[in-house]
Formats: sequence, C-alpha cells, structure tokens
Amino acid sequence: MSRSTRDGAALRLDAGATLSSPAAVLQAQEQVFDLLGRGLPVAITIGGLCGDLPPEVLFVRACKVLQRALLNAGCASEAITIVLDAGDLAPQFAVTVRSAILGRGVVYLLPGRQLLRPAVEARRRQRQERFWLQSWHLRNDGRVASAFAPGITSPCPLFDAEDAIGILPPYGLQVPPGTAWVVAEVDLADSVGSNGEINEFAMRERLRCCVDYGEQLHDEGEWPTAAMRQDSWSNRRLAISIVGVGDLVKRQGVDPQSLAALQSIDAVLHSIRETVDGYSRELAAAIQPAPGLALAAEVVGDSGVAGMAAWRTRWQAAMQFAATRHRNLLTMSPWAMFPRGEPADFRYCDLLPVLAFADSCSFLQRPCLGRWNVNEFKHFHQRAWAILERKNARQMIAEQV
Repeated sequence: MSRSTRDGAALRLDAGATLSSPAAVLQAQEQVFDLLGRGLPVAITIGGLCGDLPPEVLFVRACKVLQRALLNAGCASEAITIVLDAGDLAPQFAVTVRSAILGRGVVYLLPGRQLLRPAVEARRRQRQERFWLQSWHLRNDGRVASAFAPGITSPCPLFDAEDAIGILPPYGLQVPPGTAWVVAEVDLADSVGSNGEINEFAMRERLRCCVDYGEQLHDEGEWPTAAMRQDSWSNRRLAISIVGVGDLVKRQGVDPQSLAALQSIDAVLHSIRETVDGYSRELAAAIQPAPGLALAAEVVGDSGVAGMAAWRTRWQAAMQFAATRHRNLLTMSPWAMFPRGEPADFRYCDLLPVLAFADSCSFLQRPCLGRWNVNEFKHFHQRAWAILERKNARQMIAEQV
C-alpha cells in the first residue's frame, strides 16, 4: 500500500497571534477552506494558547475559527483533526470542546517531557497523574489519540533532527507541519513463509519498490501547498511503515518477553534498515543527494570564512560517505508491537526497543486497551518515549561531529 500526503496536510495555527488580528483569522480560514474544498483532510496544530486569556478560552475561539471554514467547505467534521500540546489543556476538556464546536473527529494530544519523564517534584507529579488518569479513561475512545515522538531523525547524520508537532491525516504520522511525505506500508506478516521465517528476497524487493514509488511521486511534484512543494523538492521524505511486528512474533510461537523474540525482530529490522538506507545512498550517488543537502554544501563552500576550505573538504567527504537521496525513510508505530485483531497483551511491550530503527512514528491502529490498568498505560507511553528520545539525542550528537 503506497500513498502520499497529497491526500492531506498538516498545518499550524497560533491561536494567540491569529485571534488578535481579523486579517489573520480570515487568512487562516481561507487556507483551511482551500484544502477542505479540494476534498483534503487537514490536521491543525493549535498552539499559542497563552497570554492574557486562559488557554481554554483561546482554544474555544480557535475552534470557532475553524468551524467557519468547515461549514463553508461543506465537509464532514472528521475532515479536521486537532493537534494539541497535552500540557495546554485537560484531555477531556479538549475532546468535549472539539466535539461540541466542530463535531465528531479526532484530537491528538502530544505529551512532552513534562508529562512523559517521571517527576520528582510533588506538584508536577500530581499534574502527571491527573493527565494519565484522564487519558486512561479515554483509552478506547476513538475521538482522542496520543502521539509522543520527541522528533524525527534521518539516516543521514548531515541532516538535523526535527521537532514534530504536527500530524499527517489520514496516516497518524507525527511530523513537522507543512512537510510532504510519501507513505507506503510493508507488512512483515505478508513476507513470512510456512516455516515462520521471513522471505528476505521478497522483502528487499518490496522495500526497493516502495522507494521507487516515492521517487516517482516526489518527481511529479503535485502537492497541495507551496510549503509542501518546497519540502518535497528539498527533502524527498518517505515514510515506509513497517507493520505486523507483533503478528510475526506470534506466528513464530515465541514468547514476546523473551530475549530470543527481541533478537529475532531486531535482526529483521536491521536488515530492513540496511536495505532502504543502502538503496537511498545508491540513488544519491547515481542521481544526486536530497537537494537540501546539496544546498547546505553550497552554503558552506561559498561562505568565504577563513578555514572554510578545510571544512568544505570535510563536508564533501562526509557527503560521499553518508549522503542519502531521502531525508527520512522508515516509520513505525508503537502499536505495531501488538498482534492485530485482539486486545493488546501487555507482554508485547518488551518489543518496543525496535522503535529505534524508525526515523518517524505513526500512531494509527491503536488496539483495544481495555485490559490495561492506568499504570500499564502510563508505563507503555513512557517506555516508548524514552526509546525514541534516546535516538533523537544520538542524532543531535551526530550533527555536531
């Protein structure tokens, strides 16, 4: 399955700045209306919930701004997804207001360090407990979801790690707003033979086909906003989503909490990572690296600062060694660790370390969490976030080398 974000867009709305200017309100409504009018779903990150007015008031008013665009476009309420920093508003309040003003649809909450890193100070710990308790009560409510990747990374260390405060509909992919992605899916369960082993040749061919398809769509350059067209040209982002991790472990009959299960999945993901990274580097050498890298190299080379000649030489050597055709390649969902079609078995949380192979994360296809208690729910999110945070930190270190 291959698709692109020409099927939707991620936008950002600064509530405080927008609501203070009638012209800014009109501009925001026109931008959302334009996308909705073309039949494209839109995910809007509402920020700037601070200032003279309480965040609750600003959020209500921001939703009313979007309500006008939704009514003018004549779209179903589900066409708009709301994205919020989870520290700004209580989960139940956000869901209730969104439903009352815009109608039924999804609210994505982005819990950051303040909610995901275990707290020592009593007041912060109480705030965390309130958030997790409310979120746990809403765990099987389809109107609310959480997305907790601290950022997105790149297989090429010459690219910066990026903050990801947006969601791409309808894929649940956590990304920077305004970015353009080609989304494809590779199901591990589809590549398993009768002996429970992965058909590595078929897997490699499928992965290369996904990369080729992404190349085709980026070359066509048909994206709904100017920002997305520029991002597509510069970064050629792919989100090859690896699903069916839990299904594979279950089919192999291995205890998901065993070291053998983790080692087996780790080997599969390592092979996938090598295949897509290697092919992207091949394309970079045969065609050119992602233009964003080439532009950075030109800036370094043309700066004229003393000592830049040596730095340019180092940069060019690094480009030859590490440059890729695509800024991002692999995506995974924490929910992919669980077998599909059944309530989530908490034992499969022990597969979460393989999230470190992903450049980005999606948060669709959340399984039924009815059997989880609030501590299990919180532990799952904190553990997944810690794995992703560690990878994000490694990318930042690599940028300085």
